[in-house]
Amino acid sequence: HRVLSERYYDMAMVLMKQRKFDEAIKMNKQSLARKLHIHGGEDHPDIAWAYICIGFLLMEQNRLDDALQMCDRVIEMCDRLGPGEVNRMILAAPLAGKAAIRDKQGDLEAATELLEESLAIQVEVLGEMHPETAEVYQKIAVMYGKQDRLDDAIRASAKALQIRRNELGEDHPYTVHCFSFFVQLK
Repeated sequence: HRVLSERYYDMAMVLMKQRKFDEAIKMNKQSLARKLHIHGGEDHPDIAWAYICIGFLLMEQNRLDDALQMCDRVIEMCDRLGPGEVNRMILAAPLAGKAAIRDKQGDLEAATELLEESLAIQVEVLGEMHPETAEVYQKIAVMYGKQDRLDDAIRASAKALQIRRNELGEDHPYTVHCFSFFVQLK
C-alpha cells in the first residue's frame, strides 16, 4: 500500500507540473486514501502533508475557500499532534498557505501576520540561516512592499539575501532573484 500511495503522489506531482490540477487532485486523493488506511486515521504527518498538497492545488485553481479549509484542517491536526519538531514544521506550511490566500483576497495585514507566525516557526525549528527560512523572509519582504512598509521590506529582503548568499552562493538563481528584489526596494 505504501508504494502504491507514493506512486499516486508521484503522478500527482507530474500532473501538477503539467498544470492539470483536477487530475493532480484526484491522484493526491488516491494517495491520501491509502495513507489514511496505512496510518489508521488522520493524525499522522504524512496525512498532513497530503492535505497541504491538496490545498496548494486548490489554491492554484483559485478555489480559495476550499484551500483555506484544507489549511485549517492541517492546523487543527497539528494542534492534536502536539508540539514536536516535525509537527511545528508542518504547521509552518498551512500558515504560509493561508497567507497566500489572504494575499489573493486582498487582506495584506492578515497575510503578513500569518507569514510572521510561519517565520517564527521556521527560525525555531530550522534556524535563522536555513534556506527555507530565507524563502519566508522573501515572502514577508514582498508583503511589506505591497503595504508600502519599505524599511521593513528592505530589512526582510536583506536577511533573505544574506541567507541565500551564505547557503547557496552569489551566482545561484535564488540568490540572484533575492538580489534583484532587494535592489528594486532600494
